[in-house]
Amino acid sequence: MALYRLETKIISRGNKGRSVIASAAYRSGNVLHSAAYRSGNELLDQQAKTTFNYQARAQEVVHSEILAPKDGPAWLQSHTPEGKVDYHRQRATRERLWNTIERVEKRKDSQLAREFLASLPRELSLEQQIALVRGWCQTEFVSKGFVVDFSIHKSKDGLNPHAHILCTTRPVEGQGFGKKPSTAGKFNGRGMVGKGGKSDLVAWRLSWGVEANFALEKAGRSERVDHRSLKDQGIDRIPEPKIGVAATAMKRRGAVPDPERFKIVRFVRALNQVRPFVRAIEKFGEIHQPGLGRNWWERSLIFASHVREAALESILETWRAMATAPAQGYEMPPPQHSPDMGR
Repeated sequence: MALYRLETKIISRGNKGRSVIASAAYRSGNVLHSAAYRSGNELLDQQAKTTFNYQARAQEVVHSEILAPKDGPAWLQSHTPEGKVDYHRQRATRERLWNTIERVEKRKDSQLAREFLASLPRELSLEQQIALVRGWCQTEFVSKGFVVDFSIHKSKDGLNPHAHILCTTRPVEGQGFGKKPSTAGKFNGRGMVGKGGKSDLVAWRLSWGVEANFALEKAGRSERVDHRSLKDQGIDRIPEPKIGVAATAMKRRGAVPDPERFKIVRFVRALNQVRPFVRAIEKFGEIHQPGLGRNWWERSLIFASHVREAALESILETWRAMATAPAQGYEMPPPQHSPDMGR
């Protein structure tokens, strides 16, 4: 089964005063400039004439593209970039697009854009991944009047291809943007998703799964994705938690030898490895392994070997952290003693 992931969140000014221009620059690996806005608006003036430089991330960005309705303004129309000139023109369009959104949104807590983070099947080529993202965005958003700015990222090892999709919250109207669609029953005043918004998310997750499976089938692959949760699929497994960019960066820089998030993921993986055996003990009182072991004791030894294999990675990682700790100036925490020890 191919990997499935589709998350969404709203990019808004809110209390953090986030800039959608900074978000677009970060995800596309561009240098984008924030223009000056209305005078007298303190919040927007703080963001005015700011340059957001994320060219250092350009090596992770293997493709970026802006999609707009065909009846939209001429300056929003673009084609698939192929060379430096095209990418330079696209950067200028991206800068104008999100500066326009910042100018249109006048509230200090305005919702500027919706972002999607989608994992791309590793079984597809880059061209097939681009076609998958482009097709889904056209169907779900561009056909309804919204503008989409998406970028495809790949890690150095190529094991984590994913797409960042920024979608305007206002549809195109004339030479600019019109009113936002009614959010009655979908969002409260703080921009949190309500029941209606959850229904939208369920529909988006379903449609992304359908499009991904169609792309895999078209490519002649047998793998498929499933948008349902493990519980809904009837799979007895603990979902692995997300490591996140912060923990990954700390480990890469050596700031923390073994971040807590990595420990948690290894622990969950170990639990999932031994989970079938634990369930068998709960149900039958022993491990049922036909043809392996003549009695309970021999089968228990086989079970113990499986537990050892599952926990080996976690143990070795801990030992490596202990072995390298003095060299990195890292002090190991004191051992934790159980109150029951020694009884």
